[in-house]
Amino acid sequence: MAAANGRIKRLYARSILSSLSGGASQPFIAVYAAVLGATSSQIGFLHAVNNLAASALQPLWGFLSDKRGSRVRPILYSTLISSLLWVPILVVNDPLFYIALVGAQFIIASVSAPIYTALIGEVVPLAVRSVVMATLNFWGQVGSIISTFSVGFGSLLGLPGYQLGFAIAAVAGVLSALVFWGMKEPHRPKVLSSELTVQYVIEHIIASRQFLRFTIISNVYGFYMSIAWPGFTITMTRVLELSFFEIAILSIVSAVSGLIFSSIGRGVFEKLGDVRSLAYCRASLASLPVVYAYIPSFESLLLIDIVAGMVNAGINISLLLYITRITSVEDRGTFTAVYNLLQGVAFFFGSVVGGQLLQQLEQSMGLADALRITLTISAIGRLVFGLLHNQLSK
Repeated sequence: MAAANGRIKRLYARSILSSLSGGASQPFIAVYAAVLGATSSQIGFLHAVNNLAASALQPLWGFLSDKRGSRVRPILYSTLISSLLWVPILVVNDPLFYIALVGAQFIIASVSAPIYTALIGEVVPLAVRSVVMATLNFWGQVGSIISTFSVGFGSLLGLPGYQLGFAIAAVAGVLSALVFWGMKEPHRPKVLSSELTVQYVIEHIIASRQFLRFTIISNVYGFYMSIAWPGFTITMTRVLELSFFEIAILSIVSAVSGLIFSSIGRGVFEKLGDVRSLAYCRASLASLPVVYAYIPSFESLLLIDIVAGMVNAGINISLLLYITRITSVEDRGTFTAVYNLLQGVAFFFGSVVGGQLLQQLEQSMGLADALRITLTISAIGRLVFGLLHNQLSK
């Protein structure tokens, strides 16, 4: 029991330090690329690599970790290396070099995400696992919010916001890696089932019509949703020319509204039903590109980000409820990994298309019209394919 308590304390420490690192850097990564002079297509590619690493590569890292039976060392080394990459990122001034470094960092950092989840399941006793997970999630979100606000406030005092945020991210990230220094690997057998092949997984998913239909609708929606992401960055930096503190505030209000709503809104979505709540929440995100396209101002972005934070909390709850309902315990891990992989691919292509479309349209008709067209396409796709979720089995 003492060993388990010691490991849980390490998990808490890592969660807080990682959230401080993420809160000080993540809201500003794409924005800083625009500040350095990155084009729309380059910003779209940056968003694309971020989402590919965050979703599509995780099944591979989880598979390799399971095969080798190693948890602690991959988390330690990937976190340490990705955190140290903030040092060259801090000093680079060329947008292409910056995007290359950040892209490499995204990929290296993504190694630890699925392995960390697996580690929690192996070192935390079942009796307290739900409490520990809830605590990790809550304080992780709170730490991120505090970190973002602190960096934003520092910019008001005259400190260089981007450099301050990335420096804090480096220090906190290195410390979060060192928390696992000397931690022993949990005892587990190195098991790789010969039956779990790619062909088996594909055939199994095709046979599950509910999951297949959900995945198709969800990923087409994800493609249209991510088309808008480069436009959001360009609107904040080149159209509105928001200050560092204003960008921090937008991130904070979205996170706070999501945190509050996720704690009080679960009962609402359970009564409404997972399918309808997922459809209405995803369709309502069409309002986000509409506001950015047609009424861009700091005040309007502030209001719509509050709404987006609440809606995204609803989507997360609804997704969990729906996937839990349509998958069995035996298949859930595999199906969730495949869903995340395909979402990452959809986000990748959507971000690339959005950035390239915005850049091509800008050359022929100017930035304002290019943004309106690109963001309107995203809004229509979000609305149509969001509402199509109503066709899923209830």
